[in-house]
Amino acid sequence: MIRSYKQVIGFAAVAGVVLTSSGAAMQTPTTGTLMRQKLAHAQRVLEALTTSDYALLERESAELSRATTQPAWMVLKTPEYRRQSEAFLKATESLVAAARQRDLDAAAKQYTELAMACYQCHRHMKDMRIAR
Repeated sequence: MIRSYKQVIGFAAVAGVVLTSSGAAMQTPTTGTLMRQKLAHAQRVLEALTTSDYALLERESAELSRATTQPAWMVLKTPEYRRQSEAFLKATESLVAAARQRDLDAAAKQYTELAMACYQCHRHMKDMRIAR
């Protein structure tokens, strides 16, 4: 279990760098604000995981899920972007469920899935920018 938390924390550090450094050229001011809010919620999810704060975990996970309903979320209308967005939403919904079940191991796993979804989408956005 300790190893899982160390992996989550390590991955979160990498994901935080990716979230703050990629995609800036394609972001509108509104999208940039939403991405910074998403990063703040993701950091609070990590805090909740490391402190076993189930209420914070559920609340911040739900906020991440709500981010996908914002107009700034749908930056692209491509099938790949929709697939990336669906992976993120699925991870947030599973994270909320794990919080409600008070299952930190499942929540840690879902947090890793969430971070991977963010990383993969940001990588996709970066690759699109380079292709231009």
